[in-house]
Amino acid sequence: MANDEAILAQLGEAAVRGVRPEKAQAALAQVPRLPEQLLALEGELTRATGDAEATLQAAARHLVAAGGKRIRPLVTLLGCGACGGDMARAVPFGVAAELTHSATLLHDDVLDGGEMRRGQPASRVIWGNNVSVLAGDWLLTRALEIVAGHEARADALAPLLATMRRLVEGEVKQLSLRGGFHATEEDYFAVIRGKTASLFGWAAAAGAWAAGVRGEVPAALSAFGEGVGTAFQLVDDALDYAADPGLLGKRLGTDLLEGKATLPLIRALRSEPGLRDRLAALVEGRAEAEAVAPAVLEAVQRSGGVEAARALAREHTRAAMAALQRVPDGPHRKALAEAAVSLTERAF
Repeated sequence: MANDEAILAQLGEAAVRGVRPEKAQAALAQVPRLPEQLLALEGELTRATGDAEATLQAAARHLVAAGGKRIRPLVTLLGCGACGGDMARAVPFGVAAELTHSATLLHDDVLDGGEMRRGQPASRVIWGNNVSVLAGDWLLTRALEIVAGHEARADALAPLLATMRRLVEGEVKQLSLRGGFHATEEDYFAVIRGKTASLFGWAAAAGAWAAGVRGEVPAALSAFGEGVGTAFQLVDDALDYAADPGLLGKRLGTDLLEGKATLPLIRALRSEPGLRDRLAALVEGRAEAEAVAPAVLEAVQRSGGVEAARALAREHTRAAMAALQRVPDGPHRKALAEAAVSLTERAF
């Protein structure tokens, strides 16, 4: 019972600050055997790296064992259950989704020079950039091996390869936009569709494939996952500009130094083009982040950029909910819906 309660508490971690976390918690608690399958997932995540070379294993497990919300595997398990399948059959696909996500985080920390991840030093800080990149590569190959060994591989493997391609293309798109602060909203959405939404979509559809279902339902779950993934990223980016001002400066300054332009900043730059010169001075080393960040925050607030991101997140959540209506009703679908709303309606 204690393990069940711990897992249910973990499930609600993403919803604690949401507008209705109690509904998500209650819906998840109604899903039969969900805590049991999540415990199985954790065990499989550990076993998945059991045959890696020692250094690669240490770097990979350092991140995977640090926890995280396990949102993508959760979507996979619930998608399988919604299709009438045994969620145990979806555990390997959930593992593959989480390993793929972890690989992207290892790569992101190298590209961004990240120092911390999930409350502890990033793998690159401990083992170096080279090992961190190779550990990410190893996790991607392991994810592919797991899916290739599943009985539903004919349905799931090619879409996972396409998803990995989209992940890489999204990252390259983001890199190409850094520094100049000329990204458009179209550019921004191209990045998040590749880097975030694509894997959410595969994870959701994979649940249906694990249940032996093809056709409209996996497509509906994929649309649901992509909508939730897009909304999730929009809210994440809005939160970066809505945090406690006393805590915001350093993090925001780091993002600005990296030349990242998310939707709130894009809206501010559209309203106040002169801000681009100050950001260019920051990237070129002619200004300090502590001096520029407050001006950026004020411009974002004046432009309504945070509110715009929230509104767009709600639009994508509504589209996701509409797609979910094509999935068989029951406790699994209800849990998917409530968890999605809580994730994309997090309070500031």
